[in-house]
Amino acid sequence: MFEESEQPTKWSIIASGEGADRIALQYHTGFHNIAIEDRVLLLNTAAADVHPEKIFDYLIKKDVHFIEISEKIKRERICIFGSSPGAGNVWKVGELQAREDFDTIRRYISNLKIIEGDVILTINTLGGGTGNGSTPYLINELKYGKVLIAGHKNKFFSVGVLPFDVEPPQRHFNAICGMTRLLKYPADGKEWKQNTDLLILVNNSQIDNKIISDNYSTDKILSDEEKYYMVNKSIIDAIDIMIAPGGKTSKTTVDVADYYQIPSNLGVYHFTPCIATGLDPEIIDTETAIDFAVKNPMAPLDIKTATMAYFIMRVPKKYVGKRFSQEELEIITKEWAINNMCGSTGGIARYASLTYTTKQENFDILVLLGGFSLKEVIKTSLHKYEIFSKGLEDKNIAGENVLTTEDTLTIEEKIRNYIKHTEDVIKIVSSGEDEGLLKKWGF
Repeated sequence: MFEESEQPTKWSIIASGEGADRIALQYHTGFHNIAIEDRVLLLNTAAADVHPEKIFDYLIKKDVHFIEISEKIKRERICIFGSSPGAGNVWKVGELQAREDFDTIRRYISNLKIIEGDVILTINTLGGGTGNGSTPYLINELKYGKVLIAGHKNKFFSVGVLPFDVEPPQRHFNAICGMTRLLKYPADGKEWKQNTDLLILVNNSQIDNKIISDNYSTDKILSDEEKYYMVNKSIIDAIDIMIAPGGKTSKTTVDVADYYQIPSNLGVYHFTPCIATGLDPEIIDTETAIDFAVKNPMAPLDIKTATMAYFIMRVPKKYVGKRFSQEELEIITKEWAINNMCGSTGGIARYASLTYTTKQENFDILVLLGGFSLKEVIKTSLHKYEIFSKGLEDKNIAGENVLTTEDTLTIEEKIRNYIKHTEDVIKIVSSGEDEGLLKKWGF
């Protein structure tokens, strides 16, 4: 968490859909981040899905203070859009409702007081209809449309939450459609361009399995609400640490441009967090902390295919320059990358930042890995996408002819092209031939 007045770049969170609203509310209530403050907006097509008391139920049981926050959220930070109550788990309906009610959404976004240079962080669960349909459309409209937020000078980072592996094919079909449209979107209705500037993928099953393993007890089984809370907490921790190196508490700043410029030039801009929190600085050293983090990736990836990495360590201020230093962090992370990442030089981009805090006694580390092979990450979703799409023909869905076989074929083509391009970049970096192609990639 930031010290006051030490964060130059402001961030706003726009969450769409019930699952995303839960994550955003939990962040808003549990963290005070000077980069975000109260710039949080919850979007939904169904009022019942974003009812604060419903979402806060587990939190309220822990602290009645959340009732007060709930009332404020209801008054100022909830936008119900569209003409029908819910999207029926059909992403195309969510997209159409956002399109038809864009002016309403835009008015709520304007209340966030976004200015030029701010980051807009979108959150959506990729298995649903409302957020999955609306979020990619909103990013595209705000980036390339006629309605300006701040002169089109804002950057969009997105958190996409993949469904649990056991969920039915339709939700994984939605996941592939949502992920693809976050990565690429037909900006002018025809040409598909890069949409979000950075996509952070997390897998519910991956996080859930880790939580169950860490909290296994024969005496007590975690309830579903406890597991959801802890899954969301893991995602929130990653976001909070990711924002940390932009302020004066960092020995080396990792600013917004550092996160998106190289990935965008490469045309490969997907990442997943690996995180370890609450580490004892008297016992755990930097190398061990990195090992702990990379054993906890939020998506099932092959680290050897990762081409980019950001190492962010947040430690108590009293240990900076004594137990931990920026120079040591850079040396250790370079060696780790060479030994573990793609290519003989440890990928094509690597950043390390030591940041301090006066608000905790333990320390945290985030290893944000990017550009890795997507084969393992979306294997389950892509398989179930194929199963579901085979059953789709040009027919009425959710009462309207809104989703066509042409839609599914185009989306499948775009995601497979992105996967192939990612594999091509990995192959080049692995071969050591990347120097000759740096100019081609914009370096």
